[in-house]
Amino acid sequence: MTSSDALPPSRGRFYAVRCKPGEDLLAGLRSFVAARGLKAVSIVTAVGSLNTAPLRLANTGVWETRQGHFEIVSLVGTIDEQGEHLHISLSDRHGVTVGAHFGLGSAVYTTAEIVLVELEDYTFTRKPCSLSGYDELVVEPRRAD
Repeated sequence: MTSSDALPPSRGRFYAVRCKPGEDLLAGLRSFVAARGLKAVSIVTAVGSLNTAPLRLANTGVWETRQGHFEIVSLVGTIDEQGEHLHISLSDRHGVTVGAHFGLGSAVYTTAEIVLVELEDYTFTRKPCSLSGYDELVVEPRRAD
């Protein structure tokens, strides 16, 4: 556990977003967050479909782009002003499902409907972690603007 365990609960403000056919899902989310100056965002739920999906499978370090028609089974993660950490589960026409890190370069097939929550009392940042070797989430109380 980390120091964020000691933080009091945060109030939340919810947003509903729809990405249209051909749009890059992550680029759309980044744009939405930036335009509103949101500091600590989590994905509450997502449904829709993709025909291009940039994925990084577990423990590979290699990004690959999959093409086809995929249903978004799940999309979870956190977004801040400088970055994000997202995981997606996609199923194909046979119900075969893959889960992976999700990145830039996707293309929405029919729709992507996402509900976001901004944790109004927190700020998310990412800093190097000596234990994991990656930039990891840091949760801090939001300071008055």
